[in-house]
Amino acid sequence: MTQDTHADRPRLLDELRADLAAISEMVTARIENDDRDYGDAALDHHELAVLVADSLEALLDSLGGASYSLEPARGAGRLKAERGIPLDSLLHAFRVAGMAFWEVIVERADDDDRPALPRLSTLMWATVDEYSVAAAEAYRRVVVAGTEQPDQRLLRALLDPGFPATQRAGLGRRMRLPARATFVVLVGDVHLVANGLTTVRTRLAEDRVTLAAAVSPVTLGRALRTVRTRAGASKPFTDLVATPTALDQARLAFRCLSEADIGIHTYASSPARALIAANPGLAADVLSDALAAFDRLHPDDADALVRTALAWYELGGSTSAVGERLHLHRNTVLHRLKRIERLTGAAFAVPADAALLYLALQTLLLRAPGDKS
Repeated sequence: MTQDTHADRPRLLDELRADLAAISEMVTARIENDDRDYGDAALDHHELAVLVADSLEALLDSLGGASYSLEPARGAGRLKAERGIPLDSLLHAFRVAGMAFWEVIVERADDDDRPALPRLSTLMWATVDEYSVAAAEAYRRVVVAGTEQPDQRLLRALLDPGFPATQRAGLGRRMRLPARATFVVLVGDVHLVANGLTTVRTRLAEDRVTLAAAVSPVTLGRALRTVRTRAGASKPFTDLVATPTALDQARLAFRCLSEADIGIHTYASSPARALIAANPGLAADVLSDALAAFDRLHPDDADALVRTALAWYELGGSTSAVGERLHLHRNTVLHRLKRIERLTGAAFAVPADAALLYLALQTLLLRAPGDKS
């Protein structure tokens, strides 16, 4: 955009532009002090300072009669909508910034500049109004296009590893999370309802993400045990600074679930699966000989052998217990285990072989159906 009127005050405008960083910092502090929606950390100080600096630079372009962009205003509108800052606070921030910047202009104007101040004022407030309209339109487009509630947008900020650690407690207060709580991040289609439990859900890329806050570890554990859908869970934590790390843990835990698994898999509850899920390509390559032995079999045949061997591991090597669980004769169990040994060249009685076989079996479980890479 351009203004038809030229300010004709190059000295004053050059001085303001040269000191723009300090002026922007002052204006940012004024906004944060004036509006608790900023002071309560919905928007990081650095993020707000960048938005202010870009907007003030556009104001200076306008006052100098140069072309200026409305994109900083639109960007501010989009970001503040995503962070759940009310529209009134967005528009109020533009007014506060305009007043603070005008005070600086008046303070630094010398006697030669004063006759031009009325025209500068008209130009500046016309630009502020134009910026406010552009920001509000961008804000409303985000709100109309999305279905997220403010708490969901704040959760996205909380999960962002780039969000300053010192500001996370403020986000928790805005989300009305308990001040003293045990938290867990879950990935999967989970709906938790329990007394003493607060949950906030959102979507990140392809993941459905839930942050659960419980009044005690016991309350949290009881709620998680009711889940009958597939989900990955982080380790419990008590400091919201750990939220981005917890998201990584929950995502890895979800990848530790096989197609047949139901319920919640907690991060590090199966170290073998965690190592495989963290680098499935490497696991498939290292264990390729053992995997190939199963891949040559009919899927039903391979499944029977895998289920028998895994039961043997889970039941401490008791073939009688495996037979009872799978409703098989003990000799059938022994036959299947011997067959695995012939196919792979490994022996269950040799600890190193048994460990590699266990990793191979877990890799088979986590492999996508039809994937024999």
